[in-house]
Amino acid sequence: MNSQAIAVEVRAAAKVFANGVRALDPIDLVVREGEIVTLVGPSGCGKSTLLRLIAGLVQPSAGRIGLSPEARSAGLAFVFQNPTLMPWASVERNVRLPLDLCGAERVRAQDKVGHALELVGLNDYARFHPRELSGGMQMRASIARALVTGPRLLLMDEPFGALDEITRNRLDRDLSELCARENLTVLYVTHSIYEAVFLSSRVLVMSARPGRIFQEVAIDEPQPRRDAFRITEKFGRLSAGLSGMLSAATYEVRA
Repeated sequence: MNSQAIAVEVRAAAKVFANGVRALDPIDLVVREGEIVTLVGPSGCGKSTLLRLIAGLVQPSAGRIGLSPEARSAGLAFVFQNPTLMPWASVERNVRLPLDLCGAERVRAQDKVGHALELVGLNDYARFHPRELSGGMQMRASIARALVTGPRLLLMDEPFGALDEITRNRLDRDLSELCARENLTVLYVTHSIYEAVFLSSRVLVMSARPGRIFQEVAIDEPQPRRDAFRITEKFGRLSAGLSGMLSAATYEVRA
């Protein structure tokens, strides 16, 4: 039994939008502190909707969602697929934005910005503008902005989906190391089976709309993950099994 405290608890949470679209059937989900839990499933199955429910960006039509006291006090951060950086501002100013919005004291804010940039390896790029950075570096800046307020819970919606495979693999490894070092709890959405296997403590396979949790796969491999894991028999077996589950979830016929 996992002895880690519960970070996120979802109980019978469902979502029907105002236009009548039933996005999510009732879902039960527990995420424990320090886990990286990844959601995979066919397009439109409600992965992003579930993330937004947990973030409080939309409200469930039924059920409830709870966060641990630590997650509530430290807050959570949401990282989207696109970096959404201000093009006219330096990396430093982009990362500082959440602190500026909450009126943080300037000197203390600068210390936090420096720490966040150090966490993602962008110390030397604080004065650069987004146009001067590669796509991968822009995503690092976006993650630094999410980390600058010191959240314990990260919600990540396909953050590396638009990047080339080499950059994506490198950022997956960096994220695994960051989460292990900082003991972050992560809920991660991806369409990549290989990314899910590499990153996750557990992978949740969601069915086609209305989404529900179809199956769960535990990835019993120590964190942080190394590139060597990708070429092991275990990685191949887990990826093949997950691919089969995803296919079954996509074409599931319900009564």
